[in-house]
Amino acid sequence: MGTIMQKDLQELVDFQSEAPPVVSLYLNVDPATGTKEGHRLTLRGLLKEASADGASPKDIEAIERYFDFGYDWQAKGVVTFACTDKGFWRTYPLDVPTPNQVFVGRRPYLKPLTRLLDAYERYGVILVDQEGARLFQFEMGRLREATGTLGEEVKRHKQGGFAAARFQRRADEQAAQNLRRAAELATEFFQASKCSRLILGGTPQTVSQFQEFLPKALQAKVVGTLSLDILASEVEVRDRTLDLIQEVDRAREAQLVEQMVTTAAKGGPAVLGLADTLMALQEQRVHILLVAEGYTQAGYRCRQCAYVGADYTPSCPICGGPMEEVEDAVDTAIRRAIDLGVEVEVVHENPALEQAGHIGALLRY
Repeated sequence: MGTIMQKDLQELVDFQSEAPPVVSLYLNVDPATGTKEGHRLTLRGLLKEASADGASPKDIEAIERYFDFGYDWQAKGVVTFACTDKGFWRTYPLDVPTPNQVFVGRRPYLKPLTRLLDAYERYGVILVDQEGARLFQFEMGRLREATGTLGEEVKRHKQGGFAAARFQRRADEQAAQNLRRAAELATEFFQASKCSRLILGGTPQTVSQFQEFLPKALQAKVVGTLSLDILASEVEVRDRTLDLIQEVDRAREAQLVEQMVTTAAKGGPAVLGLADTLMALQEQRVHILLVAEGYTQAGYRCRQCAYVGADYTPSCPICGGPMEEVEDAVDTAIRRAIDLGVEVEVVHENPALEQAGHIGALLRY
């Protein structure tokens, strides 16, 4: 399946076309949610909507042709950006489902894609027992890389007495040696990866012992543990760890929103609401951008310097140029944040953020 790299995202941020406009299509093709014919029917409806919104007939035809002849229907979601008159065609079959949405505008519509990248970013899993370990890297719901190690068998003595105590010590020493080797492999495996989060699986006692052998840098990345057998299938490992990652994400989102709202109330480095957030992005002061999932709001953009504001002014407050309305200033804010290398958190169902204006930011200063 297609992987969306940072360079791909930057390319989408940079591309624009006044005429013809860009078609941004998000199609859920997950077999668990419908048949192939049902997904085709949904596609036809979305393309009809795109045509009504001013999409180029050539782009509609190109998308239809792709799904008729070029797509193998093996993914769970597909994201397509089309502006064929400008030679722009990008399509990404994904291992995770996407919302069914279509947008027609001057630029690729990135907000749903940002949400997917945020929800399914790369993470690592280490399953351990006293004899070995299995290591995984998952991204966008897909296994990207895996390896493992098997140490010497750990033999336990079932009889009592002095001999049993000696056997027990040897067994414990062998188990510790195996775990130490597993920690060395994990360090090498994850050293060059972009995994910012790790999940450990195994019995509580073994996981606790193994974690002590990890270097501090990897210990700091551990976000949770699971009771998971080292022989668990890839599908079980993915599904259970992904559930835990999403729980961790919800907790982190709630903590960031609370921090932002509290900081803003105290007059600290945080802003709430679209107008102040757009201004902070313009001034390049944003550290983390927080946006409620599904939030859209029209705004105004300068045709000369690309300044974007929430409220209408006849001329740009930055350069004095003419202002024009943009359909979704929130997507523009996300695009600007990505362009600046700012962390973007699309927050799922958080009443505190919605009450605070659906959007805000923690600032660098």
